[in-house]
Formats: sequence, structure tokens, C-alpha cells
Amino acid sequence: MSYAVQVLPEATEETAAIYAYYEEASQGLGERFLQALNDCYQHLALYPVGQKRKGDFRHAQLDTFPIRVVYEVRDELVLVYQVRHTKRRPSQRFGP
Repeated sequence: MSYAVQVLPEATEETAAIYAYYEEASQGLGERFLQALNDCYQHLALYPVGQKRKGDFRHAQLDTFPIRVVYEVRDELVLVYQVRHTKRRPSQRFGP
């Protein structure tokens, strides 16, 4: 069974900012980031409860980028709340 993945507006904004950061650093790096993020979303759709849980939220780490996806599983839906660059804002935390 595959879950639907819904990316909330804040996570979409964070994704755009991270993409711009990587593209500025090296042309094409932003595209590789988006591909890695999409791969993560596909994995979450298939295995949503397979990631580390902290309170109500789960955290998935991208393999090739220092990016953490913060999400929640509700029924057959994966809600993505945050896409964090863990090296740029390490002091910020998500959740209660």
C-alpha cells in the first residue's frame, strides 16, 4: 500500500530556499537535491513509519545531503511539515 505525500506550504518554501542555496553554490547541485528529496518522498510513501519518531513527528534524513524531513503520518497520508538544512540552522528544532 502506498501513502499519499502532502508537502505543506512552509516545507515548500524551505525547499525553494535550499534549492536556491545549492544552485548558487554549484550549478546542478540544486537539481540533485530535488531528486534526492523526491526519492525520499517516494520512500516515505511506501514506508512511512520506518523512520525515527520524536513525539508526534518522524524524521527522515536524506542520504546525500544534510537535509532532514519532518513529517507526520495520519491514516494513509504523510504530511511533510518541514525540510531542514541541518548544517545551516542546527539550533532550530521542530515540534513540541
